[in-house]
Amino acid sequence: MNTSTTLRSMPVITVNNMLTQASHCRVRHIRPWVRYFARTIDIFLFAMSVGFVLGMFAPSVLNIHAAFLNMIILFVWIFQESILLANCGTTPGKWLFNIRVRNSVGQKLTFSEALNRSFSVWLKGMGMGVPVLCLITLLSSRSKLKRDGITAWDEDGGLVVAHGRMSVLRSTVALLLLLGCFSVGVWERSLDNMEEFTFASDSIASEEFFAEPADGVVTGGFGTYSIKYDPSTWVAQRAISNPDAEYEFHHGNGDAYAVLIYERTAFPLSLLSAAVIENMESVASDVRLVSSETIQLGDESIISLQFEATVMTVPLVYNAYLSSGEHGTLQFITYTSKYLFDDYRYDCHTLLRGLSLTGYESKRPNDTNPVMTNLEHEESAIEDRDARNDVNRAGLNDLIDFADKWLDN
Repeated sequence: MNTSTTLRSMPVITVNNMLTQASHCRVRHIRPWVRYFARTIDIFLFAMSVGFVLGMFAPSVLNIHAAFLNMIILFVWIFQESILLANCGTTPGKWLFNIRVRNSVGQKLTFSEALNRSFSVWLKGMGMGVPVLCLITLLSSRSKLKRDGITAWDEDGGLVVAHGRMSVLRSTVALLLLLGCFSVGVWERSLDNMEEFTFASDSIASEEFFAEPADGVVTGGFGTYSIKYDPSTWVAQRAISNPDAEYEFHHGNGDAYAVLIYERTAFPLSLLSAAVIENMESVASDVRLVSSETIQLGDESIISLQFEATVMTVPLVYNAYLSSGEHGTLQFITYTSKYLFDDYRYDCHTLLRGLSLTGYESKRPNDTNPVMTNLEHEESAIEDRDARNDVNRAGLNDLIDFADKWLDN
């Protein structure tokens, strides 16, 4: 046997060739989007499961702001992912995309290894779920994976991520799950937009969508306000159940209500909404401010407020117009069950839009401008009260009596 010939015929593998082949082998496994989609499906399925359980046993938790809730879910997923990797060697999303994670000797990760990896992914890859930070860490991790062929968390743990071919069935299921995840995201953003929509909106769209109130009118507060309303929808009456209010309204269907509270003492407008929320917290639980904005009502700036609260285990939605100034302080509040809110949104908004601030007067309206309600006896009661309390009117009546006597003589 010619040793020299044999040696010359053997392939010579230099260090450079080895590095080149290893690089080519590693490049074939750089699939950042596949790994991102697998993680997206994992978190989507986990979030849906958690949401279902919370909805059954602790629905109030779901009222947490969406961004904060996502951060909590990502943190809890650390431990769930670690359990799956240690026991199964994969997760639902990774299994669907045929991705396997192994240690340096080709075995499944121990729980400690899996926990370290998941925690590192949460911190360095997902940015703890913080919106802007998350985007930065994702882009940074993708750049490292494309450049070095390995992520920071796999490099730190000496781990190997292997990709296999996906069957048509797996590809179809993965596509459907990703579409479902996208659809839920769009739906969630739509709900957020609906929640941010308030009755106080003064936009052109709201002006066109909601009709103007008509027919019924009540006035009060020493002539400082009036309310136009539709008697076929709302029934107005002098306040009975709330001694601090001037008027109460109840919907014809009996499931929506409104109350108007007027005080002659002015209160700083900047503190009025905080005072309303504080008062509500003294009589209700789970009080949550949904939105607050300043709008124009005629020449006056008022606060439009929306908040939720639980009263005797019943979740309610409140919408309020708050005004304060020389004319005094006015609170016009509608409320209904949270579960019926969508049914009465239109009617409550229309009622609030019927409020008009008519300017401060030192006395109540005279007989040419009576208070009009659905109850005729209220007119006489209001006139009697005006006659007793208005000194100027009493003086005018004395003058008329004197003139009548002089003409008779």
